[in-house]
Order: sequence, then structure tokens, then C-alpha cells
Amino acid sequence: MVRSSLNECLNFLTTRRQAIKTMSLGATALALSGCNVIMGAAPPGLSSLGKDPAPGRKTVIEIYSVFSSNVAVGWNELAARYEKAQPDVGVKITYAPASGGGGDDNPKLFTSIAGKTPPDIANLTPFSTPQWAELGIMTDLTPYLQRDGITADTFFPIAWHDMNYKGRVWQVQWDADPNFAFFWNKDLFQKEGLDPNRPPQTIDEVDEYSRRINRSKGGNVTQIGMIPWGTYGFSNSMFTWGWAFGGEFYDPEKEEVTPDNDYVVKALEWMVKYARSVGGADKVNVSPPNLQLPPFGAGTVGMAPLVAPNARDLKTGAPNMHVGAALLPYQGPGATQPGAGAWFGGWSLFVPKGAKHPDEAWDFIKWVSTSPEGTLAQWETVGFPPACKNTPVFDRMKADPIMGPYYNVLLTAQHSRPAIPVGGFYATQFEQIISDAIYGKLTPLQALRTVKESTMKEWVRFKREAGS
Repeated sequence: MVRSSLNECLNFLTTRRQAIKTMSLGATALALSGCNVIMGAAPPGLSSLGKDPAPGRKTVIEIYSVFSSNVAVGWNELAARYEKAQPDVGVKITYAPASGGGGDDNPKLFTSIAGKTPPDIANLTPFSTPQWAELGIMTDLTPYLQRDGITADTFFPIAWHDMNYKGRVWQVQWDADPNFAFFWNKDLFQKEGLDPNRPPQTIDEVDEYSRRINRSKGGNVTQIGMIPWGTYGFSNSMFTWGWAFGGEFYDPEKEEVTPDNDYVVKALEWMVKYARSVGGADKVNVSPPNLQLPPFGAGTVGMAPLVAPNARDLKTGAPNMHVGAALLPYQGPGATQPGAGAWFGGWSLFVPKGAKHPDEAWDFIKWVSTSPEGTLAQWETVGFPPACKNTPVFDRMKADPIMGPYYNVLLTAQHSRPAIPVGGFYATQFEQIISDAIYGKLTPLQALRTVKESTMKEWVRFKREAGS
């Protein structure tokens, strides 16, 4: 039974929508997922973001997609490959953008579920599973997995952990999104007298290298070692560097978020100090507007964590740039080795409660998420590393000097954003409040205590209204 009526569901989301500083529909969702892809201009009409089903099919399933631009094109191609693989099911894709974070606010999706006209499949960010399961809008997929022999051994451990909630599987993660491989511009290193074949191992070395790279003109920063607060939004930046310092963001025994953990505070203090060292975050002007590539692609940023599609885009968008890729730098004493800040982001597929074709929906989810053919098709069209361990995709990744580090991240990452009933709210609080620290409006400790207080209050409210 769907626990929320239309009004209850939309009312539940209202305070969240008001709390989110929206960038753009698709870009914000991707940014907070950790799966941000800086893409070209959006197509002129929403219809171009979707796909009609192949004609003459016995059954048509509908997928609500949050993606725009080249990722949407990839999904259309992926669905067409599925249709070629079997003759009976057509796939319709409808654009349904998330209006903030991807995981906690998708008005079109929630309205369709509450109105009893849901799609057969929809996307969510894995850390939102507890919230959406508690709302009663997800179909329990456990019987399908048990029937088809899909177990914990099928997936990377972190992905399997996030797929489960209260002993049941509610979604299947098709995109592991290893956040992040660490890239450096070898040309810029050589220009500034740094060894182009030696990336920084620690945050202290990041600072040392940055002092050699940073340049200003007319009060503006025109060349910078790194933009710590620019790792796909303030939220992703905080999680990444917090873990790189050895911090923790959640205490499962106490059911308490811990953004004020000592090492998380040290990480934010470092980001704030870095911003001050270049004259302020508002003085950074290192690249012209470019929707095709991240700022790193302009050649004026020495080091940057990148998602896999952005790294792939460099090959075509900046073919003459010589880059290296490795694991993220770390900082002791909290962390002890490179890659400590790495984590799983990504996207999952689920079957909304009340879907008309749950069996056919499951077949598509199983194909794209677990089969050798489907995972490879997804890699070739959409381009995200799978969460399934046994796939030919990884043979290709390991042989690629740029993609290889992402495979290493998948093997070594120990974290994902806390999968709690207010995970989306927690992430958006970071997106708001961390900026106040970076721009000097709050101290790092004040900002992180504010995030904790507001998130815990929201959790109490959620429990009361959701009856959990």
C-alpha cells in the first residue's frame, strides 16, 4: 500500500524544495549524485530527451529518466539495444527531472505514483533508498533477486549495502560512479617546475604544489593548483575531503549524523584556508564558460577529481592536454593512504509501487545492471562504470590508462553517502551551508554544527510524519 496520498507526498516534499538552492534541474541532480557530467546545451524541446517505444511490441514499459543532454542520448541508445535483444517489449523513456539532488525531490515521479499512474521504472540515488522505502513508493525486488540467483557476490559490497534496507532489496544500482580518480595536468606541472610524473600523495603536498601553480592578475585568480570546494558541488566536496582527512559522517549505532567529526572539521578548515590563500573563492576565474568540459579541461587548473565521463570527454574536448590519473591524495593522522576519500556514488533503478508491468520492468533492470551484454551496452552508450563486479567492462577499463584508476577506486573505496531516511536532506544541507563557510559567513565548526542540527531535526520530523 502506498503510504502517502498525493497531498501528503507533495506536502512532505515542499519543505525540501524550499530548502534547495537550485542550479538547474538536470545539473543539480547529477551534481549531488556525484555523477555530474558537464554537458552541452540542452536540446530545444523536452521531447528530444525521451524515446518512443519500438513499434509492434506486445508490452511497452515506461522509464522516467532524470538525465538530459548526452546522457539522455546514451539512455535512448541503451533502451534501443535492449529492444534489439528481445522481440516482445518496447521501451518508452520520459524525461522527469529531479528538482534538487536527484534523491529527495522528483515532483513528476511522486505525483504519478500518488495518482496511481506510475512509470514501470525510475531512477534514484542509492542513498535515498531508506527515505523512499519508508514512504512506501518502492516495490520490494527481493523475490526477483532470489528467483534469479542474484546475491551480494554479484555487486561491489558498498553497492549491495545501499541496495538493501531492513533486510529487503528495493533498488538495483546500475552505476557505481567511482568518486573520484585524481587527475593532474602534466603540461602545467612541467611549466611550473614540478615533476609531471609525480602527483601529490597528501593534502600537504597539494598545498605545496598549489603554491607553485597559483597565479593572479588584476585581483583575480587566473591559474590555480586545485579548487577543493569545486568537486562537483559543495556537498560532494565535503564528503570527498572529509573522508580524505579520515572523517566520518554518520554513527549507525547512535543513528546520528556526525558532520562535526573532528576530521571532517579539519577538512573544511583546509578548504576555507585554501580559499583565503587565493584571495577568496569569488576571485577564482580560471576558465571561460564551457559546458562541454569541467574547468580542469581549460588547462588553467593543475589538479582535480573527475568523474569517469568527464575524464572520457577530455580525450575529445582537450586532445592535446597531457594528463595523469591516480588515487585521491589523503591527509594524516586521520587517513593513512591515497584513495581514502574515495566513495561510491551513482544511480539506481527501481520499480515504483503500482507499476503496470513489474515483471518486464525487472527484466530490463536485470539486463542493464547485471548481465554481461547489458552492462557492456550501458558502458558503450551511457558510459558509467557498473556496480556489478562480473562484467567485460572492467577488462576494458583496466587496459585504459585514464579509466584504469576508476577501476582501482571501485576496488578500494570504503564509503558511500549515509543511506538514512533523510540522506537527501543531509546532502542538500551541505550544499547550502558549506558555501557559507567557504565564503566566510560562518566558521567551519559553526557550519558543520548547523548541518547536524538541521538534519537531526528533519529526521525527527520525517519519523513523525512517515510513521517510521
